[in-house]
Amino acid sequence: MREFPNIFVTVGTTQFSGLINALNSDEMTSALEHVRCKKLTIQCGNQDMPLNEQTTSIHRVIYNYRPSIEEDIRMADLVISHAGAGTCIDVLRQRKPLIVVVNDTLMHNHQIELAEQLGTEGALVHCIPATLPETLKTFDTANLKPHLQGDPMNFVRELDKLMGFN
Repeated sequence: MREFPNIFVTVGTTQFSGLINALNSDEMTSALEHVRCKKLTIQCGNQDMPLNEQTTSIHRVIYNYRPSIEEDIRMADLVISHAGAGTCIDVLRQRKPLIVVVNDTLMHNHQIELAEQLGTEGALVHCIPATLPETLKTFDTANLKPHLQGDPMNFVRELDKLMGFN
């Protein structure tokens, strides 16, 4: 079992009540204790974080927004995130283990496509809020593969072809 003493959770710039509610569940507290989490930092976005009344030794740091979450990502042993492309790429660039939680209440949810593709590539594990505690308990970084960044010149070459510059 891998230990994750410092976990960072981000919901992004909007509301993701499913993830916030999952974080306050008894099952999630048990999962956090299972992976020996000591500090849980939560960026809760445009919503209030309900007070967790459970008795636990896990220190919680909660905030709505910061100018940058780069430091939180860098300090984390594990990141749990919404499925936004920018956040996923930021976390993978820092080579941090990543669990992406897909908002299963959204209509026309394009974010699930990104999560599924990166999951297929082995770069991350994805779940929905209801399955987050079990996903965390069984999360194994040995199954992850480094995310290979694309070559930006591929885009330039394709654009040049399209514009007839080749």
